Amino acid sequence: MRREMPVSKNNASGMTLVEVLVSLVIVFIVFLGLSSSGLVVLNENIKNELRDEAVNVADSAVQDARRVLFDNLATLPADNVLRQVRNVNRPFSVTRTVATLDADNRQVTIDVAWTRIEGSQTLPYSHQVVTVVRRP
Repeated sequence: MRREMPVSKNNASGMTLVEVLVSLVIVFIVFLGLSSSGLVVLNENIKNELRDEAVNVADSAVQDARRVLFDNLATLPADNVLRQVRNVNRPFSVTRTVATLDADNRQVTIDVAWTRIEGSQTLPYSHQVVTVVRRP
């Protein structure tokens, strides 16, 4: 003997309002997580651009040191350089240190420093390049 299941008269195949709201909440939580990771990527991207610009400043300072006469290397001044990063002028501090290795060789150390505000803190960053200049 076969028994038949009762059939509902309201057999609409669709989603209820509760199912739609639950799915919207899940989608919102996923997008919220993606947006916070996007902010982390943006922050790291800005830090990398600042570091890349510091490398360019250091490279320029190395080229300047190589153009200076050998006997005038000890008089290289420290200076501040303004560079535009993401349409904002950012200051970079350049410090040069010259050490005599022997009568014909001098070691030039170039430190490039900058700061960046992250959250409520101002964090210092630096990049250092060392080169040897020989007497011609």
